[in-house]
Amino acid sequence: VIKLSHLPPPTLDLPLKAYIPEEYVADVDTRLSLYQSLVKLDKVEKIEDMAKEFSDRFGALPAEVENLLYAVKIRILAAKASIESISTEEGQIVIRLFEGMKLDQQKLAPLLKDGIKVGTTQLRLNPKRFGKEWQKTLEDILNKIG
Repeated sequence: VIKLSHLPPPTLDLPLKAYIPEEYVADVDTRLSLYQSLVKLDKVEKIEDMAKEFSDRFGALPAEVENLLYAVKIRILAAKASIESISTEEGQIVIRLFEGMKLDQQKLAPLLKDGIKVGTTQLRLNPKRFGKEWQKTLEDILNKIG
């Protein structure tokens, strides 16, 4: 039995511009400390607090910061679901489990539709099939696996 707490954090490579723009937070040290706070987040509920802190301190969130918060949420959900990596390959988003783990195809059955392919150790999502909904779809998949 693999102890989940000993798994390394998932690697993420999503087709998103996710960062804190210099125009939004000019001070380098402040930006670095915000990134450090984001890395430490371990519960999805805490992301809302971070979003509120960003908007209270710096104003409305630019798309890049919203994407960054989304990426943090995906990292937390992926860690819960024992995901090794989520990467972008040939225009598809590929979710890979750690070696020795398998996807529960029956559990994922309700989510399966055109644009999603499930193997035993990985799942492929074609974002083009979902348009802007691909982010929500990815979230739903991770919640189902986790």
